[in-house]
Amino acid sequence: MGFVFHLNKETFKFSCTHFTIFGPNSGERMHGHNYYVSFNLYFDSINPKQGLAVDFNLLKPIIKDVCEELDEHVLIAEKSPYQKVTKEGFQVVVQFNNKTYSLPQEDTRILPLVNISSEELARWICQRFLEKTPTDIGLKKVETSVEETRGQSVTFAQSL
Repeated sequence: MGFVFHLNKETFKFSCTHFTIFGPNSGERMHGHNYYVSFNLYFDSINPKQGLAVDFNLLKPIIKDVCEELDEHVLIAEKSPYQKVTKEGFQVVVQFNNKTYSLPQEDTRILPLVNISSEELARWICQRFLEKTPTDIGLKKVETSVEETRGQSVTFAQSL
């Protein structure tokens, strides 16, 4: 690899509520985090006429946009085998073990994940970033890190 872009801006963050499930009868209480997101983007070469691999200003709004999709929402894992998620009127009803949560739909994001963990969030954020990023920019690899508390993060890496 030739060039690595490090994007770690103060605005690449989101606050949300979630709970992580550890098994059929074990999970955290619902709680919140202020997550921080950073990216390492790998390019083989630069445009010799411009001296650039890519314009930072193309990528920063995409990352901020993905973070805003999650910001100030309750995140629910749609594919967990241990919980049931249904929509009833304007509510999302989540049943896990002996708990039932009824949440306003407009306050929730139901994500196609098996759990709301840093690992799953890092992968989902990376995939959303790639869906929104032009494919012709020469990007070779992406590493997406999600920090749920200072000093505790997970990085998902995907080669293209």
